[in-house]
Amino acid sequence: MSDLRLALRSLLRNSGFSAVVVLTLALGIGATTAVFAVVRSVVMNPLPYYESDRLVTLEHGISRINVPSGIGMTVGLYRQYTRRARSLESLALYSTAEATVVDARGPEHLQAVRTTESLPSVLGVAPELGRWFTTEEADAGPRVVVLSHRLWIQRYSGDPAILGETVALDGETTEVIGVMPASFAFPDARAQLWYPDRIATITGFGLPFGRIGVARLRPGATITTARAELNGLIDDLPNVYPGDAGVLGNIGQGGLRSAVAPLKEVMLGDVGRTLWILFIAVAMVLAVACANVANLFLARAESRQRDVAVRRALGARLSRLVRLFVTESVLVSLAGGLLGLVVAYGAVNTVVSLGPATIPRLHEVRIDLVTAAMAMAITVIFALIFGSLPLAGGAPGRHSLRESTQPHTASVSRLRARHALMAVQVALALVLLMASGLLVRSFLGLRAVDPGFDSSSALTFRIALPTRAYPTRRSATAGHHAILDRLAALPGVTAVSASTGLPLAERCFGNSVIVRGRATNGASSRPVAQLCAVAGGYVEAMGLRLLRGRGITRDDVERDEPNVVVSQAFVSRVFPNEDPLGAHIRSNAPPTSSPRSDGAGGFTWDGAPPWLTIVGIVADTPFRALAEVSPVPVVYMPMSIAGGPDIPTIAMLGPGVSTMTYIVRSSTPPLRLAPSVRNAIDDVDRTLATTDVETLEQILDRGSAQTAFTMLLLTIATCVTIALGLVGIYGVISYVVAQRTREIGLRMALGAEPGSIARLIVGGAGTVVFVGIALGIALSLSGGRAIESQLYGVSPRDPSTFGAATLTVLVMALLACWLPARRAARLSPLEALRTE
Repeated sequence: MSDLRLALRSLLRNSGFSAVVVLTLALGIGATTAVFAVVRSVVMNPLPYYESDRLVTLEHGISRINVPSGIGMTVGLYRQYTRRARSLESLALYSTAEATVVDARGPEHLQAVRTTESLPSVLGVAPELGRWFTTEEADAGPRVVVLSHRLWIQRYSGDPAILGETVALDGETTEVIGVMPASFAFPDARAQLWYPDRIATITGFGLPFGRIGVARLRPGATITTARAELNGLIDDLPNVYPGDAGVLGNIGQGGLRSAVAPLKEVMLGDVGRTLWILFIAVAMVLAVACANVANLFLARAESRQRDVAVRRALGARLSRLVRLFVTESVLVSLAGGLLGLVVAYGAVNTVVSLGPATIPRLHEVRIDLVTAAMAMAITVIFALIFGSLPLAGGAPGRHSLRESTQPHTASVSRLRARHALMAVQVALALVLLMASGLLVRSFLGLRAVDPGFDSSSALTFRIALPTRAYPTRRSATAGHHAILDRLAALPGVTAVSASTGLPLAERCFGNSVIVRGRATNGASSRPVAQLCAVAGGYVEAMGLRLLRGRGITRDDVERDEPNVVVSQAFVSRVFPNEDPLGAHIRSNAPPTSSPRSDGAGGFTWDGAPPWLTIVGIVADTPFRALAEVSPVPVVYMPMSIAGGPDIPTIAMLGPGVSTMTYIVRSSTPPLRLAPSVRNAIDDVDRTLATTDVETLEQILDRGSAQTAFTMLLLTIATCVTIALGLVGIYGVISYVVAQRTREIGLRMALGAEPGSIARLIVGGAGTVVFVGIALGIALSLSGGRAIESQLYGVSPRDPSTFGAATLTVLVMALLACWLPARRAARLSPLEALRTE
């Protein structure tokens, strides 16, 4: 307690030193703890399911069209694996969907999941309230639904009486039978409800590949053994489904292969690499903070030699002095660690609220006991290190009292230590500045990408027409036209249309296409395109650049004209040296597939979809991401000739048109239109709900959101590092000048010019700065590949970025050296000699 009181008094007398140390440690520990919490929750922690390391995603690819994965699986594959796969303990099938819930609280459009009854047993999760649906309910029983915990709380106020209540789900009476736990977010946090996937009526191999499988490996099974077994079961499908067109087209010709992968790996994608990069960046911030604090403690140790010598002369034992130093270090380190936890808590809340939706499991991030323990462990380690720094040059008080009263400079070892720490600060600051500079250039490059459409003054939203009220393609088309007509009549609206998938939304229907009159050499030579169904005036409403021909008109839709507009990427891929206008193409469908007639005069075909005539060419638009290496070929067709409730996507012609995304272009700020839009929809059908209400500019911003998020955090880390580094350099040089005051006075008394004094100080420090810059360049060159995956349109060794970053650090570091050097040059020789 005596040491504690003494340490407190000492730190309070040197409040400037104490405040700088505490704040510096708080910044370093807080930033590191916050990012560690994100990395731990998203990357390091297992998924919140029973023995999640055995969970895998049953994906598939088609080798002959160079699609290694991502096409999902069919009902036929699910049955084959369920019956015969010995490496799989259990498996379930699911697909994401959108559903409109209507009850006494009004309509709400939600993200839903269609799944088999086996999903809870595969994941090892049971409902928190109520139960899951049974096999009988999944096959043909009454419609039932299970709610997410979030939906239960937000829409139904956590009322247990919701069990047994009926709601209208897409127009059908559905009973609520369960509520999942708050931690359950499968396949992602957007899922709000789960209901049975009625696969009992699907016979044969089944198409399309829209569903995804999730399975649990048997103990001892591996990804490699599972993939080999599933490929063998795929090869046997022609015997299981003899003569099935889907089997012949995808196994015999397409080269269907298993792409089974760990569920966690699929969920994370490339996000894990991004988060590790950010963690390394904040670790550099912590390293610079430590270097700063270490320099401060070294300087404090030098300045206290007289005090220590007096204590030793009065009989203080060495152990007592060591205890005092460690106590002081523990106090400031604990204060810095506790304040760092506060900083980390605020930073984590900010990241969770502002982080992009592309980061999975973000809702799981929090400062838990393990994260707090890590922060305090760092604090204790720092306390011991900083407390031992006064011992670095030998036992405290080794100078006699007489020696301690004489002027002396720092020992060579301590001076070298401070210079080494200063060089490390410069190097790390340069590495982070180069990395953030590369990301800034990447972000600017992304924002400069021509999206192929006009993103200004356009509101977008999605509407899903319930199957019970709009049972046919014809009725769905008529429903959309009624809404479009009401929207077009709103004041300020200049154009309106709808599509099954907007750019950067990835909701269109992909398939290979056939060109009329052109021979193909198997499935591998058939081009693959995204088939999007659109309403009339889509080109004008989206602001697409029409390169040749014309767009899809209202007449095309109403008369079921098989006219299509294609993107420039489609022309480059399919008609590289030909005029595509007037050419005929069709979706590659199995010869035996034929949709049911809608009974309202719609076209039908025998054996295969009809030929489509190309009437226009538009500029490419990004499909999955702004940074696409090559544009995705797209075919835009009238929504009246695509799929529908009575003509499912199994027809392979195009996407279903029950759910469409609307585009309303106006002369007024688009978000102000939202109330008028809602009223217009109510005039047509009050049970319809809207979702994803946003502007085209917001969609475009989301395309670069992850790069912007990474860039922002890395830039903040860089600014903190540079600021800490400059303060550290300034502090070290200022301390050196203070120690050499008498020497400077002697030099000036003997005729030295002020300019030579300034050059002496800057020159000595400049050498250390140049060493740090050289080290920083070497680290940046060797570690450039670590950030390469985050870059767009710029090399990780870009000379201009390296040059600008190096010059910036050099100028700022030399400025930090020059300021105390200038003060030294202005010293009066007489006053300098009197200081001792």
